Amino acid sequence: MYISMVDDFFWISLFFGIAILLKRFIPALQKFVIPNSILAGFIGFLMGPNLLHLIDLDIDGLGRIIYHLMAIGFIALALRTVKSRGKYGKAGFIIVSTYLFQGILGVSIASLFYLFDKKTPIPIGYIVPLGFGQGPGQAFSIGSQWQLLGLNNGSAVGLAIAAAGFGWATIGGLVILNILLAKWKKDKSKVIVHKKELVVKDYEFSDMDGLTIQFVLIGIVYTITYFLIKILTEYLNTLGNIGHTFGTVLWGFHFVFGAIVAMIFRSVYVKLREKNIAKENYINNFLLQRISGAVFDFMVAASISAVSLARIREYFWPIFFITLTAGVLTYFYVMLLTKKVIVKNEVENRIAFFGMLTGTISTAMALLREVDPALETGAAENLIFGSGISLMIGFPLIAILNLPALYLTSGKIIYNFYGLGLMIAYNLLLFLIFFRNPKKV
Repeated sequence: MYISMVDDFFWISLFFGIAILLKRFIPALQKFVIPNSILAGFIGFLMGPNLLHLIDLDIDGLGRIIYHLMAIGFIALALRTVKSRGKYGKAGFIIVSTYLFQGILGVSIASLFYLFDKKTPIPIGYIVPLGFGQGPGQAFSIGSQWQLLGLNNGSAVGLAIAAAGFGWATIGGLVILNILLAKWKKDKSKVIVHKKELVVKDYEFSDMDGLTIQFVLIGIVYTITYFLIKILTEYLNTLGNIGHTFGTVLWGFHFVFGAIVAMIFRSVYVKLREKNIAKENYINNFLLQRISGAVFDFMVAASISAVSLARIREYFWPIFFITLTAGVLTYFYVMLLTKKVIVKNEVENRIAFFGMLTGTISTAMALLREVDPALETGAAENLIFGSGISLMIGFPLIAILNLPALYLTSGKIIYNFYGLGLMIAYNLLLFLIFFRNPKKV
């Protein structure tokens, strides 16, 4: 396993080198905003086991690497000292409301297909907010569970929808990004944040290299996070199917828990510094920013390289129309919500939320860093801490995901429509709660 991980690291690094050379010598690539990480990912997708079969990438190994890099990147971000983290309740609302919208859309279209073809399983519509909003891990996990209950190739369906979401987050996101930037260039009131060369600073301490210390701090936070989630999931597993499902979702939100633990760790460390118990200020913003940037770049390239075409052949037409519609309408839905609740840097937040709610946070970060290179607009924090809030706001959605399981075990189709009605009702309730107070974030 470890040799495979080293090989994959080597190949992803090679893909980055090829991407840099292509952008350097192909003028067409210079006309559009294409992050090197996304271009490197598509090179890996092309050269890997999907198409040309030139390189034997370990897809499962890449998945494990991506999973852990996500937590490392956001722990590094959360350890930084920032002036204000603001309020993230409405960011959480944007995330959960979009999950519900995607679920409503998916189940509705799947139901229409079921009217003409009884072999079309309606539960595939429920996988849309998992595959689009939470990525291949959760979609695969829930799909696998439903497969055991009777959904044919449920795990493959989950990965298929997640792969389509990646397409929207990367290709669709790049098209949208370039259109928005073209409009900004014509609008003199808009200020485009250009990438700038950073002055490299060397941070050394008397007892350890500065970069090593940052990794030690990240490792401590990640270890605390692991045991925290483990304890929570072991308790939830005693509560039956709903508890087990929610416990599974917690592992998908490990980066959120990591960010929260990092914030608490940083606060405690600051207090210790104020009381002169901790003598040295080991937490360094510059080095943490560099770590998070490198991690996100590698994670995006690995995520796209790991998508497997072999998993998207089942239920092709229902999945095609569901994901096509979901991709288009998710952008306009996110635009509607961000215009309602975001005051400053609305476009940056719109791009970031769309990237996350069709792909993963890693693709969102790749798109965001093209318009916010130093992550100074607050959009990254909205993604991180809004995701934490969404974990609480979205708990009813996790309970609703048990209704398709009841349908699969009992054969009573009405359970699917109970779930549809509950998603509509809960989304309306969220609108009433969050729009009752018109203040924006």
